[in-house]
Amino acid sequence: MRERSDGWLGRRWRIAEAHDAPPIAGLDAPEFVGRLLRQRGIETVLAAREFLNPDWYRPADPTVLGDWSAAIERLAQAAEHGEPVAVYGDYDVDGVTGTAILTEVLREAGVSVRPFIPHREREGYGLQDDAVRRLAEDGARVLITADCGITALQEIAAAREVYGLDVVVLDHHEPSESLPDATAIVTPKHAPDGHPLSELSTGGLAYRFAQALAERMGLDAPPSRWLDLAAMSTVADVVPLRGENRWIVHQGLQALAQTERPGLQQIIKGRRGNAAVDTETIGFQIAPLINAAGRLADASLALEMLLERDLESGQALARQLHDLNAQRRRLTEEAMDEADRQISALSRHGEPPLVLFVGGETMHHGIVGIVAGRIAEQWSRPAFAWSLVDGEARGSGRSAAGFDLVRMLDASRDLLIRGGGHALAAGFSAQPSKLGLLLDRFNATAQQQLDNGDTHAWQSLEGRVDIDAQVPLSAVNRNTVHWIERLSPFGEGNPAPTFLSTDVGVREATTMGQDGTHLRLRLDGWSAVGWRLGSAALEVTSRIDIVWRIRRGLRGNPELEIIDLAV
Repeated sequence: MRERSDGWLGRRWRIAEAHDAPPIAGLDAPEFVGRLLRQRGIETVLAAREFLNPDWYRPADPTVLGDWSAAIERLAQAAEHGEPVAVYGDYDVDGVTGTAILTEVLREAGVSVRPFIPHREREGYGLQDDAVRRLAEDGARVLITADCGITALQEIAAAREVYGLDVVVLDHHEPSESLPDATAIVTPKHAPDGHPLSELSTGGLAYRFAQALAERMGLDAPPSRWLDLAAMSTVADVVPLRGENRWIVHQGLQALAQTERPGLQQIIKGRRGNAAVDTETIGFQIAPLINAAGRLADASLALEMLLERDLESGQALARQLHDLNAQRRRLTEEAMDEADRQISALSRHGEPPLVLFVGGETMHHGIVGIVAGRIAEQWSRPAFAWSLVDGEARGSGRSAAGFDLVRMLDASRDLLIRGGGHALAAGFSAQPSKLGLLLDRFNATAQQQLDNGDTHAWQSLEGRVDIDAQVPLSAVNRNTVHWIERLSPFGEGNPAPTFLSTDVGVREATTMGQDGTHLRLRLDGWSAVGWRLGSAALEVTSRIDIVWRIRRGLRGNPELEIIDLAV
C-alpha cells in the first residue's frame, strides 16, 4: 500500500498495489479481476466463479431464523380459520416493503389483513400500545410485525395478555438482552455468524417468509414474486451485499426492471429503456421518494403506491411522492446550514468532537436521519441529529465506518426513553434536559472503541479513500467495463471498484446542477461527473489526477464518476 494526501477533498488516498493482492490462479478472467476479488475476501477459484455468477446461488435453509415453522403455521391457521391479521410495519423503505410483501401474500391466501404503518410523529418508531389496542379493537386476532418488535417486550406482553393477540415478530434489528414473549420470533440474528441469511433486511426476511407461506398454502408464487420489493429493501437499508442479500439484489434488479407496479414504473420510467436498473436506481430514485412519505406526511402513502395495481391511481401516488421529496430536499438544505453552524460552534481549533450532535426545535423531525447521514459522511464521524416532538428529543444516528451506534445506545440506557437500531443506523428518544449528558456518554463510548484498537474507526476519522489499483485511463476499455460490472451489484460490503489514473487530459470542465454543485468533465476518451465537486471546476487544469469508478449515465453509456481529484 502507498498513500497520497493532495486530493481536492483533503482526504488521504490509500492505493493498493499489485503485490498486495495476488490474482487468483486458474480463474478464467483477466488478472485484475482476480486481484479485485481477493481484495473482497474471495480466495478460491470456486468462490470466485460463484461470485461472478450470482445465478448459481441457491437460497439457503430458512429454519435457522428462529421460530420459522411456528410462524408459518400460525399464519396458515389464520388463513384457514378466517382470523383477521394486522401487519405492523415501519415508516422507512425496509418497513414499508416488508409490510407490502406480507400484506400481499396474506391477501392472496384469503386473509382479511390490515396493514398499519405508524406515523413518525403521532406514534413514533416501533410497536406502540395505543396503536396495538386499536388494531385489536378493529378485530385483529394475529399481529405480525415488519422491521420492529424485537425489543418491544412490554408492548408484546400487553398485546398478548391484555388484547388477546398472537404476535409473530419479523425483525432484523439487534435484540436486547431478553426476547419478547411472542408467539414466534423470526430474525436473521438467530442465524450463525457468516450464514448466508444472517444479514437479511426485513424486506429480504419477508420475501423468504412470503415464499414459504405461499408454498404452505398452495399458492402460485414464482421465485421472482416480491423480489422487486426485497431488492429495494436490501439496498435502501444498507445491509451487506453478501450471501443471500447479493442474490436478492442481483435477481431483484431484474424483477424491478419488469415490475408490474405502476407507481414504481412511474418512478423509474426515465431510466427504463436506457441505462439498466441498478442499485443507484434504488438508492437515488426510489428510496428517497418512499422515505419522503414517512418523513413529511404518512408512510401509508408509499405503502399504498406499492400495493396499488390501477395504472392511474399508482401513477398519481408516485407523483405525490415526487412532490414530497422536493419539499424534503428544501428542508434538508436548510437543516444542513444550521448543522454546519452548530458544528463550527462545537469545534476546537477546527476539529469537531468525536461524535457529532446537532438539532433543535426548528429542525423537521422527518429529515434528521438524512442530516445525520450527511454530516457523518462529511466529517467521517458518527453523527446524531435530533428534533423536538411532543416534548421529547427524538434523534437519529448514522455511523462512520468502525463505530457501532448500538454500543453507544446500550451504554446510555439510563438516559434514554427508548432507543434501538443497528450498528450503522439507530434512533433514540430522550428528555431534552438529558441531551448534554447523552452527548458526553456517546463520546466516551466512541472513544472506548478507538482505545480498544478499532483500527477501522481510526481509518474512518482520517477521511481515507481506498483505491483498488492505479491504472492508465488509456488502458480502460469496453472489456474492462464488462468485467467490472460482473462484480456488481455494488453496495455495502461490495463497493464498486475504485481506481486512480494520473496525468489525465482534460478537454473541458464545467459545472452542473443547482448553483453549480456538481462537476462535469470531458476527458480523453471519457465523460465524467463529480458529485459535489463543482467548486473544483475553475481550478481544473489541462492535466489532472483522478480517483474514479465506472457508472452508467442516463443514456446507458459507461462514464466515470469522479470520487476525488488532484490538480
